[in-house]
This record gives sequence, C-alpha cells and structure tokens, in this order.
Amino acid sequence: MTIYKKNQGVSGAWVKGKDIVSGTKAKLVSETTPIKSQFKDKDGNDKMQDVSKVRFEGKNETFNIGLNRATIEGLIDAFGEDSKDWINKMLIATTEKVMVGGKRVVALYLVPEGYVLEEDDDGYMQVVSLNKEKKEVKEVKKMPVVEYPEDDINLEDIPF
Repeated sequence: MTIYKKNQGVSGAWVKGKDIVSGTKAKLVSETTPIKSQFKDKDGNDKMQDVSKVRFEGKNETFNIGLNRATIEGLIDAFGEDSKDWINKMLIATTEKVMVGGKRVVALYLVPEGYVLEEDDDGYMQVVSLNKEKKEVKEVKKMPVVEYPEDDINLEDIPF
C-alpha cells in the first residue's frame, strides 16, 4: 500500500526583495500560514516559514512572501494576532541589504502605516510604532544659574 500526503506547497511566484523598490505600497491578500521551508535546522528537522500572498502597487499579480519575524511582530502590534485582520491593510515595503550565510541579500519588510523599521540595541531589525513612547530619557538636573552684576567682573582678570 502506498500512502500519499497532501502537498502543503504554495503555488505561484515568490517575491524577491531585490525586485521591489523600497517605499512601494503593498497589501497582504491572504491569511498568513506556517508551511515547511526548504531549509533544515542544525538537527536536520524541517524549518517552518510564515507565508502569505502579497500585492504591490503597480504590479498586476500577487506574489508569495515569507514574512520575517520583524514584519510579523509589527503586524501583530498594528492589527492584532489574527492574520485575517492583516489582509488589505496598507503596508510599505522596506528593503535592506543583510548578510545571510556569508552572502549579501536584500531582506524585505512590510511596515504598517505609522510604523518604522529600525535597529534595536542588539543589532536586530524591528518594526516599531511612531506613536509609542521611545525609551525613557533620564531627567537631567539643571545646574543653578548664578547671576553676577556686570560691574563685578573685570575682563582683564579672565585668562583667555
């Protein structure tokens, strides 16, 4: 007896970061689904990737996109945990050259309106809201201002 399993593959073209102009508007047009990646972890187990369909402004077709962690965290923050709620929301495609396995590639991030892509203190990219307060700045104590009457200062006594 031969057992067949349904293929979880995704049909259609995949988007490449190098083919997208940073700043292009985009919308997800499907839910995001975790599927098996073509890559294996260090123990030989299948890695998973979060895949959705995306449409870019100026392009007539939809593309498959593997959403990176920074994009997913930004989408959760902006629209909630259910990927159904991410569909048809305006996003900005942002690209950045990164090193992967010793090779320079173009990473593609989808950033919700009102959010930006920035590097955290550990060097990881993150999608953060412009409206959220930045790190607290410690209050700087002001030095007291001492006022002297003008006629108490002799300009010849100043050493420079």
